[in-house]
Amino acid sequence: MGSILYSHLNESLLLDKSLIAAQFQGVSDAELKNALKQYREFCIANFDELLEEVSPEAGKLRLFVGENADEKVLKQGALYLDTVIMADPLFELAQPDHEMTLAMSRALDMPPSKDLDRKKVVKAVKTLLSCRSLVANGYVRFFPTTLENEAPAELPLYAPSDGFESVLPPHLLRLYKETADIRSVISSPQGLLVLRDLKLGRMISIDFDGRESGRAFGYNLFQQEVVSSDRVSGRMQVAMHMPKTMPSKEIFDAWVSQSVNSSARMHFEMLQRDIRWSARFGSQYMTRSRFAASILDSAENISSSSISSATSSGLLNLNLPIFDSVSMERLMGARADEEAFRRFRLQIEKHFRELRLETDPVKRHLKTENAMHELVEIQLTEVNSAIRRLKRKGVLTGVGAVASLAAATATSGVSLIATMYAAFAGYKTFEEYRISAKESPAYFLWQVLGSKQTR
Repeated sequence: MGSILYSHLNESLLLDKSLIAAQFQGVSDAELKNALKQYREFCIANFDELLEEVSPEAGKLRLFVGENADEKVLKQGALYLDTVIMADPLFELAQPDHEMTLAMSRALDMPPSKDLDRKKVVKAVKTLLSCRSLVANGYVRFFPTTLENEAPAELPLYAPSDGFESVLPPHLLRLYKETADIRSVISSPQGLLVLRDLKLGRMISIDFDGRESGRAFGYNLFQQEVVSSDRVSGRMQVAMHMPKTMPSKEIFDAWVSQSVNSSARMHFEMLQRDIRWSARFGSQYMTRSRFAASILDSAENISSSSISSATSSGLLNLNLPIFDSVSMERLMGARADEEAFRRFRLQIEKHFRELRLETDPVKRHLKTENAMHELVEIQLTEVNSAIRRLKRKGVLTGVGAVASLAAATATSGVSLIATMYAAFAGYKTFEEYRISAKESPAYFLWQVLGSKQTR
């Protein structure tokens, strides 16, 4: 199968193994930046062909994991997922520096960001290099989804009169506020350091998912002064600096509250982008964040429900043995040799598709029970037998762990994921989308539950 990405990278210094091992020592920043620029231009010029590479495949369990994927996730899903679609990690690094980012770094006395972060480049190309065989056999697909996340040349300024209290429906914003982990940040010669707690200051970090998504939001409370303004052109020049003095508690509290609301909006928009890409790829969305799952499972205008209570939505919840310590090469060999894994992937896709097609709640519940019975009693029994055979052969070794693959599908237009899919597909209502698409949108939650001794 392969990908045209490698046809370009094979001729680029970016995939030179000796240079990667040396962290591109001997290659100037200008040369490395030029190679990244050429890669970016290649991806943009071949956008449609790359989109064709991730087009739907009948009978395949295909999941889009966005930017939140690593080798561990790929190993864990190797036996149970047909295709994992990931954001291209190198494309994001090829984005030109934004003037605002450079200015902020100077204002905060941060190390100059104009220097290329070679460690990040090495990490990204190592990912592409290690996944070359996985791309060749169709298990992994890369796509430059971060192109949509790039900031415009001119950033908008927001001056909300309500502190961003109206950015989301009240029940959703309340969920974000209850979950927000707010911590103080300080600058150091090594960069920004996130502290354990929140105290009066001018820099903070806000997180909703913890390490599950790697998405945190940083804010700086600058002192601002209007230098000039032109009502005709609508332009204003503002000077900002970071005072040495602390803000008052009243100003600090108002700023923190507004920052939480702003972060909630951005987190939700990121989730929307992920769902939009999933819809465009004809795949299902997979997240490792329980918080993101709870947002997707929330009703549009009423209180939300957690994924653990969503059996009425046609939920499949399977506990699957995984082996993080086994090499990817061995896992892919096991995937190819044991028919039980292929049958499992085929059956879970088949049952989940049937649940998405079913609109009657009673029939859906019955089908869910039947699907769980077959998958657990028959398919997973075969999988466990295959794993025991592979352990006897020495292919799978050591102590395994258990991962939970929970799949939820929307039953009506009141859920956020249903509304998102309908809007992205160009329909006014979820019902119009369902009638046309013949199936309901869905998402998967992937969680590692803990270690388990396997024999």
